Amino acid sequence: MNNKTNSPFVSSTIMPARVINLAIDTAYIYSQTSGSYAGVGVYMMDNNVEGGSTNEGGLELVTDVTAGFGIAFNAFPIDAAGNQGDTVAIVGFEISDGTNIFGDFGWPTEQPAGSSYQWMGTAIVQGNCTYQIKIGVSIGGAPMQYFWWDPFFNCTA
Repeated sequence: MNNKTNSPFVSSTIMPARVINLAIDTAYIYSQTSGSYAGVGVYMMDNNVEGGSTNEGGLELVTDVTAGFGIAFNAFPIDAAGNQGDTVAIVGFEISDGTNIFGDFGWPTEQPAGSSYQWMGTAIVQGNCTYQIKIGVSIGGAPMQYFWWDPFFNCTA
């Protein structure tokens, strides 16, 4: 059992030090033009306010992380009735500026269905960066539209 998918130690059993959650107002976001996004309706938060993270509640979250520790990501739809079939999916990440804190081996990867976290990575390199998070949004089964924006990481030892 040396391959990741057959390993008895699946990522869902790992407790990351930082968890970043995205709550997305699906009806509002879906009504916007796909692409780079700088508006309202995206609510980012992490579990490190006391440790220095700032700007929770919008799309310019600044997350303080420690090199060597895991970072998990989840995205959730906010819809009016809670049962409209709206979906939000993280589809990727990109470093826009600064240090690639994930290095060569810590880049976030999508986790298997049923895992506690949708994506997980590991901060490897100290530094600061702006990263793009890219999401797909669908309301009521309509085709996905894609949006991205640039939150931040500060990674220390």
